[in-house]
Amino acid sequence: MAKFLYILVCFSVVSNYATATNLEVVNGKIKITVGTTSRCGDTIRFITQELAPTYQAYKQFLTLEFVPWGRTTYASDGTMTCQFGPTDCFANRVHRCALNMLRGDQDAQMSYMNCEFTSPFPATTGSFSCGQDIGLNLRELEDCVYITGVHLDQAAQEAAREPMRIINFVPSIHFNDVIDRNLHNQGFRGLRSLVCSALANDQSTGVTNCV
Repeated sequence: MAKFLYILVCFSVVSNYATATNLEVVNGKIKITVGTTSRCGDTIRFITQELAPTYQAYKQFLTLEFVPWGRTTYASDGTMTCQFGPTDCFANRVHRCALNMLRGDQDAQMSYMNCEFTSPFPATTGSFSCGQDIGLNLRELEDCVYITGVHLDQAAQEAAREPMRIINFVPSIHFNDVIDRNLHNQGFRGLRSLVCSALANDQSTGVTNCV
């Protein structure tokens, strides 16, 4: 397994709004892809204060995808370097493994990530308690984290490449597999309002009242 080293990388500042971009409903759904990293204050705020309540209100219309990678990089010798050091690398690996084990159960994935990004942020302290709480087999989770999870690293690295190049912010947020920095900015600051407005603009959803 790749070694985890420390590097400090400052956050990029979210740019001011440019021309407003409209979010659309596609076949009755909005797909939200969130690139995360475990010890990031902006990610913590977004997951717990924006995404979780938005999901609770509109989950029947949402498809979620999480990419726990952030600004992680690989060196030529295979060493993994993460924005907040080795504990960030470890926790992101835990998140990738747990989410993979929960694939197909979106409610469980959302509950799991909300747990991991709520104090005391278990995986960052080496705890598998969020996985245990959601009912995962801890032996399988540990095997993935310490032995078999390399393929998940590679998939996350590829999935994060373009969002980080274009948005250059963690969490990176994009919708319906289209990377749009303006929509990222709107979603980061007011996801529930953005999602509700899109749903209200599609009569098939039955959503009519956005507060």
